[in-house]
Amino acid sequence: MMKSSRRLFYINPADWTWWAWTITTVLLIMGLSGFGPAFIAAMAVTAGQGILLLVRDRSPAAISVQIRAAYLLLMSYPSPMHWFYWLLTVGTIALIVFGYCTMARLLSLFPWNSHEAYTLDRLRRTFFSAPDLDRLSTDSAAAGCAGGLCTIEAQVEKPNHLARA
Repeated sequence: MMKSSRRLFYINPADWTWWAWTITTVLLIMGLSGFGPAFIAAMAVTAGQGILLLVRDRSPAAISVQIRAAYLLLMSYPSPMHWFYWLLTVGTIALIVFGYCTMARLLSLFPWNSHEAYTLDRLRRTFFSAPDLDRLSTDSAAAGCAGGLCTIEAQVEKPNHLARA
């Protein structure tokens, strides 16, 4: 049986969250290029996404809401920490182009998001597994962040003993 190849790129103009992250990325690039008010606009777009998803998911513990809250927190650093915007920009570019959500992966390590033991295998799977770009086509209920990609299940490969189940 021939194994299907995985998609490499994730460009999804049909998804509103993909557009929100794309606009955020453009605003961050504008801010890094010297137009300071763009950082405030990026924060507003992120806050707006967070509010919409909080209303939709009805829980601040939802990973979609946690991502926006963490992102907003990282964007609110004082001026001496603005170098951090480069990391945020690279992260959002990875999300909108490749579907790799660094924030979802980082948040998956927090104890309230997983009860899995911390092991080298878990860290490897968390940061080096490819995102499941076909997740929306197989699970339409997973929509909500770049086509459902900002979920722990779409980002972090399951442990071997669960993957076989």
